[in-house]
Amino acid sequence: MIMSERVSERTPQDTTPQSGAELEGVPATGREAESVAAHAVDLVAPTEALQSDPGLTEGFKSAFGQHPAGIAIITVAGPEGPVGLTASSVSSISADPPILGFSLQAKRGSAAVVATADSFIVHFLDSDNVELARSFAISGAPRFGEDMPWETLPTGEPRLTDVRRVLRAIPLARIKAGPALVFNAAVVDVLGEEGSGSPLVYHQRQFHGLSHNSVLDLHL
Repeated sequence: MIMSERVSERTPQDTTPQSGAELEGVPATGREAESVAAHAVDLVAPTEALQSDPGLTEGFKSAFGQHPAGIAIITVAGPEGPVGLTASSVSSISADPPILGFSLQAKRGSAAVVATADSFIVHFLDSDNVELARSFAISGAPRFGEDMPWETLPTGEPRLTDVRRVLRAIPLARIKAGPALVFNAAVVDVLGEEGSGSPLVYHQRQFHGLSHNSVLDLHL
């Protein structure tokens, strides 16, 4: 359905979305973090159709590498403070009622904290938010410092105030699908404004900004 690491390979300077910084108090090893994330699983997808085939994997990566994805930052209130990660898997599931979906590899760091959160703040990024996208995609990068405008909402979650389009959501289901957790979440608040920025997308391992020049058919 959706994949937080739409392009999962990393290069030394890669800023592929959904790479969480390790935090004190957050399980750092795969076994510990998987144990924590397991408590959040509501369903387990059947494994009969799953195939481990190098050729299939490379073809899958190549296909999604050519498929642009919108960029979001998901933030939550963690046990040791605010936590966030960059994701390219956020999608609309339903408009009425409003439901969104995303997935992540909940094995360590920020992803393990997001996996067990009771609520999420989903920030949809514009091209002028690209430095935020990089900060939340690179493990160990500074986040929620004095030079990063953010606030704590009355409901407790951290919100990045430089992002125009923001949703607050609560989890409906967490489904274990292979190595990933797939989330469906109900949107309970719309924060911010529509804005008129250039949406940020991820394509071929790079961030791009959409503009009016990219429109092919004005009548759709």
